[in-house]
Amino acid sequence: MPGTDSPPHETLLASLTGLMSRWSSLELQRRITAECGLTLDPVAVSAVYTLGLRGGDVRPSTIADALHLSRPSASKLIARMSEAGLVVRSADARDRRAATVALTAQGQRVFRLLIDAGVTMVADATSRWSAADVATLSTLMQRFLDDIGAQFTASDTSPSTH
Repeated sequence: MPGTDSPPHETLLASLTGLMSRWSSLELQRRITAECGLTLDPVAVSAVYTLGLRGGDVRPSTIADALHLSRPSASKLIARMSEAGLVVRSADARDRRAATVALTAQGQRVFRLLIDAGVTMVADATSRWSAADVATLSTLMQRFLDDIGAQFTASDTSPSTH
């Protein structure tokens, strides 16, 4: 971890890496699901987030890409989630040869439970912060996410080098 006299971008990178590592850790994901009374594996949790945040039908390939899964692994995950009543697979309205996946009402309830648990964690972590500090972090994080996203294109998923 960089020290206090490290360049600001290095410190920021270390902080973001630490945040992503902790937030996506198996231990934390298991704790959240247990506290929510859920028995989902961490990959299914990520799939619920992916579907819930996208807010509609997505193709299985979108889930595979978002979760860094092979197409067959994503298909097996979707089948498990369908058997659990979390997702429904249907024909793509734009291309009947393709399928889409969406959260069922149960899947949407699970998504809401996970989001609420995450919001509680963020609120607890910032409980001694002023409302202005929380708002500033929120604004800057969204701005940073937007700017990082602008560095990527649909055809090239590597960061811009200029």
